[in-house]
Amino acid sequence: MAETTAGRMQTDLKPNSLGLLGVTMQAITHIAPAIAALFFTQFLVTLAGVTAPLAYVAAVVLVLMLGNTLIQLSRALPSAGGYYTYVSRALGARLGFLTSWMFILYSPMAGGVVCGFFGFIVAGELKAAYNVDFPWLWAAAVIVGAVSVAIFQYIGIELSARTLLITGGIEILIVLALAITGFASPGPGGFSFAVFNPGNIGNNTTTLGVAGFTLGIILAVQGLTGWEAAAPLAEETQDPKTNTPRSVLLSILILGVFLVFTYWGVITGFGVDNIKGIQGSPDLPGLALAHAKWGAGWWLILLAFLSSTFAVTLATANVSTRMWYALGRNGAFPTFFAKVHPTHRTPTNAIYAQAILTLASGLIAGFIWNSQVAFFLLSGLVLVIGVAFVYIAANFAVTVYYWRERRAEFNWLWHGILPAAATLILLYALAQSYPPFCPAVNCPVDPYLKAPLVDIVWLVIGVAILLFYSATGKSEWIKTAGAALGEESGDDIGMARARGEQESARV
Repeated sequence: MAETTAGRMQTDLKPNSLGLLGVTMQAITHIAPAIAALFFTQFLVTLAGVTAPLAYVAAVVLVLMLGNTLIQLSRALPSAGGYYTYVSRALGARLGFLTSWMFILYSPMAGGVVCGFFGFIVAGELKAAYNVDFPWLWAAAVIVGAVSVAIFQYIGIELSARTLLITGGIEILIVLALAITGFASPGPGGFSFAVFNPGNIGNNTTTLGVAGFTLGIILAVQGLTGWEAAAPLAEETQDPKTNTPRSVLLSILILGVFLVFTYWGVITGFGVDNIKGIQGSPDLPGLALAHAKWGAGWWLILLAFLSSTFAVTLATANVSTRMWYALGRNGAFPTFFAKVHPTHRTPTNAIYAQAILTLASGLIAGFIWNSQVAFFLLSGLVLVIGVAFVYIAANFAVTVYYWRERRAEFNWLWHGILPAAATLILLYALAQSYPPFCPAVNCPVDPYLKAPLVDIVWLVIGVAILLFYSATGKSEWIKTAGAALGEESGDDIGMARARGEQESARV
């Protein structure tokens, strides 16, 4: 970033490319409506039983608390660095680096395994419906997905935005139609509000009790992750201090209502008295319901999956490449990542690097396990723990930032109580999900049990990189890690630089 004589920060990316609709669809498609609504149904119902929609309601409340943190920070500090900038500014560049390092387990790693799982689903359906066997289809889906997304990214963010608007609209309409079908033609138990009755939590043999419901909330939070995807696009968004916070709130509310409605509809279609039918379904419940209710039209669900897979891979790659770009521009990563195309104004080298990571993560994980296990392990568990680290760091950052730099604007509810409550809920839920705190019946089994170990090893690698930076005297990046786009005066930038220089001096 260059600093003008007026003290305002500038960007090499293409500004004012995205309006409120475009950046909101970026967040919505990052959540991946069809995948969130249909890929995790069986897993969530196994944990929470008939109250799976209630778990989603609780998750929406928690995510709104987390969204408040991002709204408060993005309003003050618009930057392609996103959480890296926020945490660096409030808590120090090193913790900001570790936050972005853990974020790698989230957006950058998601696309490959999602593409692989889509190929696995399609191969299974072709085998079941037409007795055609394509066991390699999962790998082909990873390759095609990674390459096509890189091409769309290279051409420009406007093309990505238009594409996400179309693909996101298609998948939402198809999934809504399936949910409405469930209500129109309910299974055993008919239309019922039992899904929202807290008294049904753990009251029969089809659930794992309160602990299972708690883990279900965490899984539902994972299903909603993606609302923060607007933040790294701030430098390309019109009026980012207004539109980025609005897009965060809109995406959470829209997808929250959508997912609660969809889960309720699918469960109603199977039957609120037939929860074991969902838990034991040999097919994804959404596909099974489409086969039963739509006849030959079941393939529309595959179209929704295709749309969602491409959209989420593109949306996560947009977030990731902007983070690579910000880290490279700042010097925390090699400056190789800061290269921008002179015409398209897109971070080209970051796009190439992200395409390679998408290919590697999808193919390697698929070969080590299989694409189905890789999807639930990486996108369902490793991702949740990694992004929980990011959320918790941001919760501390919003309190410190507003207390220290914007004391006149500090509000105990928005900047103190809600971030603290969200942090405590996340820590409790994660503790209940893994040994030694989880009940034996609720503890995950291998390889899912290894999810926390993967995150710990990744965090240790990040710390090792910081130690290497300290040992080699690489500290210039610390001085501007918390600087953001369009800060109104040089005073804020000067404060960020002064803290960075103090931190650098401690190396």
